[in-house]
Amino acid sequence: MVFLNPTSDIAFKKLFGNQAKTEILMSFLNSVLDRKEGEKITKVTITDPNNNPDTKDLKYSIVDLRCTDQAEKQYIIEVQVKYQEDYPERVQHYVALAIARQLKKAEKYKEIMPVIFIGVLSKPILESPHYTSHHNLRDVRTQEHALRHMDFHFIELSKFNKTLDELETVTDKWIYLLKNAEGLDSIPEQLQSPIELEEAMDELQHGRLTVEQLEAYDRYLDARRVEQSVEDSLIKRTQEEASREKAHEIAKQLLDVLDIKTIAQKTGLSIEDVEKLKKG
Repeated sequence: MVFLNPTSDIAFKKLFGNQAKTEILMSFLNSVLDRKEGEKITKVTITDPNNNPDTKDLKYSIVDLRCTDQAEKQYIIEVQVKYQEDYPERVQHYVALAIARQLKKAEKYKEIMPVIFIGVLSKPILESPHYTSHHNLRDVRTQEHALRHMDFHFIELSKFNKTLDELETVTDKWIYLLKNAEGLDSIPEQLQSPIELEEAMDELQHGRLTVEQLEAYDRYLDARRVEQSVEDSLIKRTQEEASREKAHEIAKQLLDVLDIKTIAQKTGLSIEDVEKLKKG
């Protein structure tokens, strides 16, 4: 079996954006939001008008999906592939806009429904060492949660390092699937329960895509490889420049006590470079 990368536009929308398979989305939401019996989401309507994969203009950096539950609460599920320095500010703006836009149809403020944001992050962005975090508005003294209309949940895949045998909760299983599905060649036993996880893995099978979707997915993979290659080159160049600067500083300190040839051997610089330092 060959599985798609769940953080790609096509796979993410195929996995969670199918109105005929909303049990997969509900299982993911109920586990990530830690919904107990009596609080669980039992009905989901996908409201994102662009929930079908766009194979002509494939997105790479950000993929999002919107839905509402049986209580009309709104959910925004987003995958952030690249590092974004102002990410916390952007998602707050994003949720605030979703709340503000409800005023067009809400006659009174009390009719505004909560907006819950779930961010799946490929790169580490938050300072927390934990791979999941939950943020909301509370009284700093009493911890009263009176302002309930903005809720943020984050999953940082790079901080999740559990193996299949270490998965303890359904949330762990979902996060493992999101991070590692592409590298699996079969559906492991640990991802066969609850049944929604196995159905999710079935949806991610490479063979379920149309020819057009396969071509778009290949373009996505190529874009990620190019991006990673550029990023690796920049990191390597930065490290080399930092190492060279350090060598220069050491060489300058040795100019008065060692000869040029010895300094070059000690620092890894060329004799020409050391001679330039001595002259200037």
